[in-house]
Amino acid sequence: MTLYGLIQTGKALGRNDIVDYALNHIEASTSLYSYSLWDKEQYGAAGVNNQLSAIDSLDDCGSFGSTMLLATETREIREASIIADDIADYITNVQDRLSNGTLYRRFGSVDFMKDTIWCDDLYMSTPFLCRYYKKTGDLSYVEDAAEQFLHYKNLMYIPEFKIMSHVYDFKFDTATNVPWGRGNGWVLFSLSELLEVLPEDHAKRPELMSFFKELCEGFLHLQGENGLWHQVLTDPSSYEETSCTSMFIYGFSRGVRFGWLDDQKQYINAALKGWKGMTSRAIDQYGNVYGVCQGSGYAFTTSYYRDDLTWILNDTHGIGIVLLAGIEVLKLEKALQEQEEAFVDL
Repeated sequence: MTLYGLIQTGKALGRNDIVDYALNHIEASTSLYSYSLWDKEQYGAAGVNNQLSAIDSLDDCGSFGSTMLLATETREIREASIIADDIADYITNVQDRLSNGTLYRRFGSVDFMKDTIWCDDLYMSTPFLCRYYKKTGDLSYVEDAAEQFLHYKNLMYIPEFKIMSHVYDFKFDTATNVPWGRGNGWVLFSLSELLEVLPEDHAKRPELMSFFKELCEGFLHLQGENGLWHQVLTDPSSYEETSCTSMFIYGFSRGVRFGWLDDQKQYINAALKGWKGMTSRAIDQYGNVYGVCQGSGYAFTTSYYRDDLTWILNDTHGIGIVLLAGIEVLKLEKALQEQEEAFVDL
């Protein structure tokens, strides 16, 4: 996500040095892919690219693969095509799924995490599937992405708030019913990525668009008085969390620009209020980012998210999406200015 943010920021600001830095970093990894596979075959485990050469979860491949495919839209990246094909094969044919095709976690780092579905995994899978669809033209990949959102909504949607629970645990056959901020941010962020590429005449587009609008309405009503959203979305006593705030700003801004949202004024105001709050309370004059929740496990209690999952200065779960939120606000302001100028010309 950090690399994704750097690429988009460099492009938007005309900073080719930033874009080249990110692309060179990505290529430093991709160019070692064949060697890492050989190393794994020869010695049982690769000394480099150890996750990518031995994929056993969406965490190992989805986010990097999505950003790698974005990089290839700017220039050729060595071995990227081979890696993309391998990631697509893993997600489609290897990753554990329920009988209806829903991506889920059969295994976990500890027993408690086995047999679960995390809304985080919509980000770890669907943006890659969307970009792989763009690369190949194969509708099956964007169809899979669309199905995932509907399956996850069926299991984790909290209708009274129009937001998502963080995890569904099949060991207890229930959702945790705790609306973690960043988990919800991943859902909105990734759904906006899907809607951007999903064909206008796709049969599931109306249902997915409705889901996007429902989520935005739910998040809008939970925005804090300072413009930021909270670590536990429904608990104002939990701290103001920067990564989810960034993703809601991102989603609102795109929703307005692409014409997906009704009553756009309230979402424009919310996005600008969120950005003002974030730049005044969560980013200092040196560019340090505050208030980003550390990497999470999950729990059935809000106290875990509020009290145990504290924030970390410059945590990498937040830097990239903060950049992306800023770029989307710039694009939104430019679009609004162009609309105003067009109206004046009339």
